[in-house]
Order: sequence, then C-alpha cells, then structure tokens
Amino acid sequence: LAGLAATASSGVSGSYDYRLGVSVWFRSLFALDPDVAAMRQAPLVYQVHALLAMALFTLWPFSRLVHAFTAPLGYLVRPYIVYRSRGRTVPPGGPRARRARR
Repeated sequence: LAGLAATASSGVSGSYDYRLGVSVWFRSLFALDPDVAAMRQAPLVYQVHALLAMALFTLWPFSRLVHAFTAPLGYLVRPYIVYRSRGRTVPPGGPRARRARR
C-alpha cells in the first residue's frame, strides 16, 4: 500500500522524480556508503515506503513468511491454519473400546 501511495502521489504532483533521489540512495546502500542527503530530500511518502520495506525485510526471518524460501511449492497450497486432530483416549476394556477415527 505504501508503494501504491508513492506511485499515486508522484503521478498526481509529478514534481518529484524518485530516480534522482530514492534510487541514488538505494544504490548507495549496496555500496555500503548511504547517501543520507538523497533520502532526506524525498517526500515523506517515499521515506515511509523505504522504512516499511526495511521493517519487512528485518522481520521476514522471524515470521511465517520464511517458509516461502524453505518449501516454496508446499507453501503455495497449504491451508492458512493447520489443524491437527487428537484421538480420543478410550480405556482398553471400556464399553466403547474402539479406536477413535483419524
């Protein structure tokens, strides 16, 4: 949603070109020499978008989203909530000495 808001705001106003500011800052991160001035001049919506992206990448390994890398095919078709049934405990010589269905 933050990316859509940034795109919509740049389409409406058209005054800020993210390729001259945010892109320069993003490339400077890969060079391990962050250009803080490039991001400081960006509108607030771009700064929030970058902050939320960093938070997502930081939290990814500790969330359920990490399973997208460990088992990508099973992750696509698995149910959102995994239910596990527990069999009823029946006394061995009781009146209903049947096994519970699984």
